[in-house]
Amino acid sequence: MANRILTINLRRYLVTQPRNKRQKKATRYVRERIAHYTKVPEENVKLDMSLNSLIVKRHAKSMMPLKLDISIEGGNATAMPFVEKAAAAGSAPKPNAKKKDARADKDAKAAGVQEKGVGKEPVKSTPPKKQ
Repeated sequence: MANRILTINLRRYLVTQPRNKRQKKATRYVRERIAHYTKVPEENVKLDMSLNSLIVKRHAKSMMPLKLDISIEGGNATAMPFVEKAAAAGSAPKPNAKKKDARADKDAKAAGVQEKGVGKEPVKSTPPKKQ
């Protein structure tokens, strides 16, 4: 059993297709590309239900590139949407950016710097005098 990760650019193909037929054509194109890259007949390519719904909901309209996880077994290829291992394990990105922003706000307030338009009167600027 071999696994591959494949990215398919749907925009190149779908931009030439009529809008009312893009969902069906996108599914057909994905199947063709998988068959081409895995050297498997098109009849032996199976698309996962979650992949099919992903194509119909998102990728047929937005034409974003589609990232697939393909498993090849005995002349059959099964395609599923690619999910990164770290995202699947439930590890969320670290909220360090929020802490840095909060720290910067505290430092700015301590230094006496006020936010734009808060607590200040508008300053009238006069043009420089011509000599």
